[in-house]
Amino acid sequence: MEHSRQSSLAQPHGSHVCECCPKKPKQFESEEELRLHESEKQYTCAYCPNRFKNKNEAERHQNSLHLRRHSWSCAALAGVEAAFHTSPNGNGTDVCGYCGEEFSNPPQWDIRAEHLNQKHKFGECNLAKKFFRADHFRQHLKHSHAGTSGKWTNMLENACMKDEPPPEKRAATKRLPMDRAHQITQVYVSKTFGCSGQYEETTT
Repeated sequence: MEHSRQSSLAQPHGSHVCECCPKKPKQFESEEELRLHESEKQYTCAYCPNRFKNKNEAERHQNSLHLRRHSWSCAALAGVEAAFHTSPNGNGTDVCGYCGEEFSNPPQWDIRAEHLNQKHKFGECNLAKKFFRADHFRQHLKHSHAGTSGKWTNMLENACMKDEPPPEKRAATKRLPMDRAHQITQVYVSKTFGCSGQYEETTT
């Protein structure tokens, strides 16, 4: 019992902190609990310390946060002309990439520029802002530039898209073997609950 008190003094409450949940690190009473938690997350991200319970979760995380092959930004739009595109209706007009409003040809750029400035706050947003998912960029167009979705939206997305350099991978971390994960789980259960299956106070 005296040894148990000394151990509790040496190890503060919740002193074992996981490194596989960087956003919200979890604290555990013992090293066994920490190992059990880590053993549940078999798949490690190649670019950050995050770990996941299954391969699909790990791939989804990497694709959305790290493998950013493209970005979208208002800064990438090359002037007023790039905001207008040939109408998909085939009637010889151009459409605004923000709202789909049609404009006759030949273009009157002063009228088109006025439309962009007054209706869509053209050039007024934070030009340093980047989006790494097209759906997030569409939300930006909707809320910051009074954009509406349509075929014209895809044209504007293409005009605002840039290629991004591939990220550098972290040093490879091997997935914990299943037999080792099972072994850690069994050690934790036997130490915590004992052979009877009832909770027992243990000293380590």
